[in-house]
Amino acid sequence: MQTIREVYSNPVYETFVAWCSAKGLRTMADLAGADLSAPALRGELSSAMLSRIKMVYTAYRRQHPEDFLSKPTPRRTATAAPSSVSNVAIHDYFSAHADQLIRLSDVVKALGIKRTEVQKVLADAPWAKMVDSSTYFFVKQDE
Repeated sequence: MQTIREVYSNPVYETFVAWCSAKGLRTMADLAGADLSAPALRGELSSAMLSRIKMVYTAYRRQHPEDFLSKPTPRRTATAAPSSVSNVAIHDYFSAHADQLIRLSDVVKALGIKRTEVQKVLADAPWAKMVDSSTYFFVKQDE
């Protein structure tokens, strides 16, 4: 990855290079999200100079597409199984509200447990039956 100063090394571009430095832009990839028309709008660069800068930038992107590929995001590791505390808390909530339909959002609000954790518990719970994707009812288990 080349720096902006290396690519725009001609003294003609010195004003642009200084503007990039002031904005914290160092590499060519940093220019991908920058508004290159800003210095021209303030009169710091002529429209002809802006056109040349954009042309150089476009040529650089064509010659070095690998510099602009997004970095792969690290894979997430498997999350731990829900704790037995959340299992018990969700079961207790369901048994306390056994006479009504129970919405997932109500369980999350009441217990302060993440929605995904509640869903994991309910997916394997024999005492919870799904009505739709966010509504359940309690089924008493014979012991």
